[in-house]
Amino acid sequence: MRKHMLTSENETMNGIRVRGTEVSRVEGLTDAVFGLAVTLLIVSEEVPKTINELFALVMGFPAFAATFFLMLVIWNWHYKYFRKFGLNNKKVIKANGILLFLVLLFMFPLKFFASFVIDYIILEGWFGFEMPVNYSISYDQYNILHVLYACGFASVFWCFSWLYKIAFDERELLQLDDKEALQTQVHIKSFLIVGIVPLFTIPMLFLPTAYAPFIAGFANILVWPIQWLYVRQTAIKLRAMSESTKGNA
Repeated sequence: MRKHMLTSENETMNGIRVRGTEVSRVEGLTDAVFGLAVTLLIVSEEVPKTINELFALVMGFPAFAATFFLMLVIWNWHYKYFRKFGLNNKKVIKANGILLFLVLLFMFPLKFFASFVIDYIILEGWFGFEMPVNYSISYDQYNILHVLYACGFASVFWCFSWLYKIAFDERELLQLDDKEALQTQVHIKSFLIVGIVPLFTIPMLFLPTAYAPFIAGFANILVWPIQWLYVRQTAIKLRAMSESTKGNA
């Protein structure tokens, strides 16, 4: 799949010129691991033997879709990183290995958390659908689940920040211009922000209200507007840099 998506070295991704046009063994291993992760998500569900079990499987589709979508997003960011820089040194292999380990470790807490929130809270609690799965989870157990999700989410995205930091450190070897170097720094900080926000939701679990778990859970949505605001602010700086470059030319 990666081979068909390859772009030429004359193209750019997020303001960074494409330098990696060959699929490395690191990427091949990564694709295999992501494929295994998706397979495990599917085979964790038993094959339905009755019509009721089939309906139960279909009703659980939204949670599976949310989990699969996030896995696809992570894979796409991985793809873009190797297309932009084409790095395969020891530091990249180490960071990539830890990323794959965390993806496999994070997958099941992610799916359980998504299933609990979407199936039990949203579909059943808000919209009144009678969901086939009854969740038996105590207050303390939910807090642990939330912490596992937040830590796993943060760890995965901090690995991407680490990968971009490696690329920034190799900017002379990669011959990054000033704009590309700044764009790389933007990615470093952007992934740091994405990882930090879920961790800040953990103290919300202990707010003096019965709605503390709901507040903490839905506060994770703040990841996207906060990250968008940061990227928007840096886009202004990048435009100013481009106009300055044109003016000097």
